[in-house]
Amino acid sequence: FKFQLSPTIFVVLKTQLFMKRILFVVFAMALFQAGFAQSKPSNKKSRQLGIQFTGHDFETPADLKSKGMSFVLSDKQWSSIDRKRVGMAITFTEGLNEKFDFNARLGMSDVSYTLTNKPYASSTGSKTYFELDANLFMKLLTDEHFVSPFLSLGVGGSVWKGYHAAYIPAGVGLQFNVFDETFLVLQSQYRMPVTGNAANNLFFSVGVSAVLDK
Repeated sequence: FKFQLSPTIFVVLKTQLFMKRILFVVFAMALFQAGFAQSKPSNKKSRQLGIQFTGHDFETPADLKSKGMSFVLSDKQWSSIDRKRVGMAITFTEGLNEKFDFNARLGMSDVSYTLTNKPYASSTGSKTYFELDANLFMKLLTDEHFVSPFLSLGVGGSVWKGYHAAYIPAGVGLQFNVFDETFLVLQSQYRMPVTGNAANNLFFSVGVSAVLDK
């Protein structure tokens, strides 16, 4: 018996590996720039503590992989609230300079999904899912503006039913400076698995953060 990957699967695997390498390079370059960029201390974000209400969607990425984009768009279930597994998180954010912020997040929610590399460990119901990630927020505008769009990129780890996993979160967001360095933050990310125990998922959050100290 001779096992041989089909050309399609081989191309998909190579593409995923290439994308992960590109994301690593971009993240490293952004950290380098954030560390050495010059900015006025007064324009840096003060240390912030926040709370998030979150949602995870594991079904839509699975449909994209198995059924394709055309099915997902025509089915119109990707926007359904029923697909979002809700949860909560606490966040810590600190400015590196006026355009880059460091963000750490600890979250939990009840989710259900099948481990890609352990087909016999599929869920029999929702179990508590914990995740911890560190992100770099690359803001297009400074905190002095009422609205500031940003890009996010990071690394994270999760625990579900005793299985540990690693993932790469990447996405976009909007920051609203609503009152005296109190921020409303809307965020959307795509979580790409690094280890086999992780699963592709869409992540959404709305949160509020306030200054820890002046």
